[in-house]
Amino acid sequence: MSSISIANGPLSEQLSERLIRMIADGELSAGDKLPNERELAETAGISRTSVREALRDLELRGLISRKPGRGTIVEAQSRPELHAAMLGTMESSQRTLREVMDLRAVIEPPMAERAALRARGSELSSLLRPLELAEAELRRDKPSMQLLVRLDVEFHSGVAKLTQNPMLVKLLDVANEWMAPSRETTHQTMKRIAKSVAAHRRIYDAIRRHEADEAREAMSGHIHEVSTTIGIDTWDPDTPIRKHNES
Repeated sequence: MSSISIANGPLSEQLSERLIRMIADGELSAGDKLPNERELAETAGISRTSVREALRDLELRGLISRKPGRGTIVEAQSRPELHAAMLGTMESSQRTLREVMDLRAVIEPPMAERAALRARGSELSSLLRPLELAEAELRRDKPSMQLLVRLDVEFHSGVAKLTQNPMLVKLLDVANEWMAPSRETTHQTMKRIAKSVAAHRRIYDAIRRHEADEAREAMSGHIHEVSTTIGIDTWDPDTPIRKHNES
């Protein structure tokens, strides 16, 4: 393993961030074994206590595993590839979810606005289809949660496609991958899904009428409502930062 340079700041955090960058950049791959604490301390020029804290941080993030007889092993990552700076800020699945909802609050309202301005009439059917299928499914005696979750993803992806910008579509695809844990059926309720489908109808109607401001506001309200329902701290642009209780 090459030498590890440590910049200014808490030494354990600097080592942690450096190792994260090495994993993100491919210098360390899944299955690679890290040097022991003593070797890492000598290589980085820091104490073993700082090394131990850094490794504990990576272990909590799921980036490494530490088992007797095996040493410290880099783990395969199922999440989408991230820039090292982003990896360095994500401390738990809950924090990841909070940051993804913050990301969605930033990118999806402008997407809805652009969709309203740019969507061609012939393309609206691709957005209407998942909406109408979800509305019909909710009227069934025993709606399929799995189908409704899939239609939810399809609707949001459809809005992104109407922006006519492939980069925005790709960005939302990544956000959807990060959002997967919150969309698992074990975390869903019919009440939550019904609220989402109703919000999708408002968003669709605004896009169909090419009402850009209305589409943006409808999407913003929808993301805010979803965040509140799953118990995530959100930022309302009209008020100071506050915590919303689960409805």
